[in-house]
Amino acid sequence: MITFKTTYTCPACGSRLVFLEDDDNVWLGCDRCATYVRLSKREARRYWNYTAHRVLWRDMLEDLYGSFASAVVRG
Repeated sequence: MITFKTTYTCPACGSRLVFLEDDDNVWLGCDRCATYVRLSKREARRYWNYTAHRVLWRDMLEDLYGSFASAVVRG
């Protein structure tokens, strides 16, 4: 499992969000609020740049953060 803190902050509590990768999904969430959003690795394929052979991390994290912020607002 890969885990690291991001520069994104939780809109509810201000804590830094954590990125997690397991066998099937990638997650972005707040440990303090226990709120997480996930993206299946199948869905994450759209962030793979086949020409450059690299992951478009910035785009993926921004989209995950947008989903996270929406989830927090909806409560």
